[in-house]
Amino acid sequence: MTDVRSELRRPRARLAGAIAAVAVLVGAASLLTPEVTAVESAPVKEPVASTELVCAVTTGTKFLTSTITAGVAPLPSVTTGLATLADLSVKQTSDPLRITTPGQSVTRVIAGKSGPALLARATGSFAQGLGADQYIRSGQGTIRGLAASPCARPVTDAWVVGGGSTVGRLTQVLLVNDDDRPALVDLLVYGQSGPIPAPGASGLLLGAGSRKQVALSTLAPNQPVTAVHVVARSGRVGVVGLDQSSKGLIPTGVMLMPPSDAGTRLVIPGLPAVDAVYLFLLSPEVDTTASITFLTPDGPITPEGIGTVQLEAGKVKLLRVEPQMAKAAAGVLITSDTDVVAGAEVRAGGFTTRLQEKDGSAPVPALSTPGIVVGLAGGVLKHSVFLSAPGKAATVGLALYVGGASVPVWEKQVSVPSGTLVVEGIPVTTTTASSTLVVTPLGGGAVYAGREVTEKGSRGPMLALAPILPQRTTALVPTVVAQPGSSVPGVSSR
Repeated sequence: MTDVRSELRRPRARLAGAIAAVAVLVGAASLLTPEVTAVESAPVKEPVASTELVCAVTTGTKFLTSTITAGVAPLPSVTTGLATLADLSVKQTSDPLRITTPGQSVTRVIAGKSGPALLARATGSFAQGLGADQYIRSGQGTIRGLAASPCARPVTDAWVVGGGSTVGRLTQVLLVNDDDRPALVDLLVYGQSGPIPAPGASGLLLGAGSRKQVALSTLAPNQPVTAVHVVARSGRVGVVGLDQSSKGLIPTGVMLMPPSDAGTRLVIPGLPAVDAVYLFLLSPEVDTTASITFLTPDGPITPEGIGTVQLEAGKVKLLRVEPQMAKAAAGVLITSDTDVVAGAEVRAGGFTTRLQEKDGSAPVPALSTPGIVVGLAGGVLKHSVFLSAPGKAATVGLALYVGGASVPVWEKQVSVPSGTLVVEGIPVTTTTASSTLVVTPLGGGAVYAGREVTEKGSRGPMLALAPILPQRTTALVPTVVAQPGSSVPGVSSR
């Protein structure tokens, strides 16, 4: 006969065994589970390992030539790497040009027929010294003129201020997608009467490695002056404005309008002594007041009649500088309580037998790192640098390199007194586009830089203005944090 008491004891034994087994499993699991530790993660600065600059201006006709130059400046941090200048196209029409040593530059000339956009790219420490610039020139015909602009870093948000769509004027916004994925872009157009409805400017699709040239006249016809806000909803794009104008068959100039940002303190680094100067201001969102100060070689000046300007939200304000003041070089400081955008246009000639020439300028960031200009050629071209110090006095170093040399052929240290503009000529002697200029902030207050290129033509001067931008030498990189499970064999933290 079965012992009833032993049968009654078995469930208790089974329960005790189950509890013991669970305890073993829990203990083993605790050994395999890593301890979770709270780690504060802050981005750190690391040297950039690659840089891309988009060169959108590759127009060529019978009379007009575009010149694109890329180079690597011999900065102390630049030692090894590789840089190229290549077609941004699925079907490359020419082999990439290679830069293998610091100080070297390469040039591509587009004449007779327009070509694809170009991409300057550098890896390794060459990325910290990469520069690329684009020039456009025509000595005759209805598009006579000279213009220059740096090749642009791809961005998600930028402004092109200036240009118009009246009779005899063609303004285009050039957009370039250098990525291998499509980009989706909106263009928001503002005029003197406010925002301009432009259904065709919304949702512009740029395929991988493509360029789109958008004529302002197709979006907002009959506008004397505009500001265009470029917003990439997906992807990033290189941006620049191209403007050409004429009165009938008589050319009145060509200009490149570099992209710029909105802000409460804007500095246009320098405008040359010319016959006429126009300023464009816009407060996109709210009514506000803007203050304008001219930074001259003799100190700051409040321009008569336009020192304080009332801006209505969404309306572009056109200001003409007094002719007497336009005949002296000056930087422009614009301040406001709310974000505004700005641009400038200068005009020279246009009297008797002298043909008119023009170009545009825009606010730039302060030189927190060296600025690099490549592709400088001498001969009939003359080069000058504008240096503006709206706050404290600043000191700047200028160094000119030629043909792959690591030692400058000319250098100078320049002092910029507080509230002034200094104009410094650059002695470029090479007849080809093989000289490189490095502009380095050495101390003091914030300094803003731009440049001018002039050519003495038989029927009047030609001029080009361009910003000098700080190099992007470092990038913020997020700190890598260990995740629970990363120490367990066979478990990935990716």
